[in-house]
Amino acid sequence: MLLRQVDLYLHLDEYPPALATPFGFRTRYLCNFVERRLQALKFQAQGFNKICVQGRHQPLESCPIVPENAVLPTVFFDASRYESLGAGEHHEFLIGMLVEGLERCARHHRIPLAELVAAVDEFRRGGYRNEWVHQSKLLRPLGLRASLSCRLDAEKFELILKLDRKGTTVFERQILETKPDEIIFAHRFKEVVVEGEVIVVKDKFGKQAFSLERSSLE
Repeated sequence: MLLRQVDLYLHLDEYPPALATPFGFRTRYLCNFVERRLQALKFQAQGFNKICVQGRHQPLESCPIVPENAVLPTVFFDASRYESLGAGEHHEFLIGMLVEGLERCARHHRIPLAELVAAVDEFRRGGYRNEWVHQSKLLRPLGLRASLSCRLDAEKFELILKLDRKGTTVFERQILETKPDEIIFAHRFKEVVVEGEVIVVKDKFGKQAFSLERSSLE
């Protein structure tokens, strides 16, 4: 199976939703960064396509493959330390849990551990930022270059539309903000197109997500 996904979350029977749910959202900016590096590897795993690192009171020594083709390494979750951290102080705490889980997984299953840890190091060197360009294309009828850029952090996801004409930015605005989870935002945008005199951002279903009249740029 092609290994595609990396998750970090808390055991839902051991921690209340008021703690586990925000924790799950908070980890996606890190896991998404690692996943995008992982997908480029096209690594074939044996019997699973996702690694689900689970925080628990008492981690298990085993690392089973569970339903939905997931391998389940467990790590200790230090709740008191986690709750003592302020805004912007969770990066290394989450990295520590994730890397420990990946290392535990590698003791039981063949995974691209070195490449995954290298992705985490890249994330750290980049200042814990997860930003990427989803699409950049020339809108020839209008003489504009359109870019859809994504920013994902521990608190939110943002989609930014930028329009350039001959190297000069004529429009740049956040056009979407959601909670930081691909289940919420991934289907909300796909491409920029031109429909007559209107610039349209369409979602994965071909529906209009945002529009802008060309005349507003003049």
